[in-house]
Amino acid sequence: MNKFITCFTALVLACLTAHAQVIHDVQGNPYMEQSYTEVEGNPLLINSWVEGAIDFVNGKTVTSKVKYDLVKDALLFQNKSDTTALYFVEPVKAFKLNSPVGEESDILLPIFNSGYPAIDSQTPASFYQVIAGGKTQLLKHYRKVIRTDQAFNSATATKTFVLTDIYYLFANNQISRIKPNQKSILTALSDKTEQLKAYMKSNAVDYKSDVSLAKLFNYYNSL
Repeated sequence: MNKFITCFTALVLACLTAHAQVIHDVQGNPYMEQSYTEVEGNPLLINSWVEGAIDFVNGKTVTSKVKYDLVKDALLFQNKSDTTALYFVEPVKAFKLNSPVGEESDILLPIFNSGYPAIDSQTPASFYQVIAGGKTQLLKHYRKVIRTDQAFNSATATKTFVLTDIYYLFANNQISRIKPNQKSILTALSDKTEQLKAYMKSNAVDYKSDVSLAKLFNYYNSL
């Protein structure tokens, strides 16, 4: 009997230890959604939990259901015990979603990265969707701001989330804005103008398609 109790106790302790390691692996702080209760719409890139692979600055990688808050530029994960949303305590380096981001991008498995130089209102901790990787990267930053509208002679104001996305070029450790059109791209990549013009002519680049833009930049990186 004593041997059984000892074995049972050891098993319980082992389970508790394993559970503690899981909690330690993914620690989080509460996410206060109620701050958005008077705003129409939502602050998220995708308004549902999606599976994601998360890489931390310390080199650790985990998988979890996540959401991406575009107002606070913060990645959230689902608390397994009660399904509430939490912020990651440890700094996130990058994450990959197993779901597209809807109409904003036609890339099926979007990858987001951080660690780029500060620009506009972004810091090195800000996330960008990597449209094309390599020595010259095409990045896309999503942001939602809260717009307040008030009709003339009305005491009532409405607040709405407004989505914007801006493309950036990252090369030689420098980041700059770029527009997804032929003129802006040829100006930014002027060292290979003739080759790019030939590619654009023969491939009919769709500048509204991230997949098409990725192919163009991958071609440029191959030259």
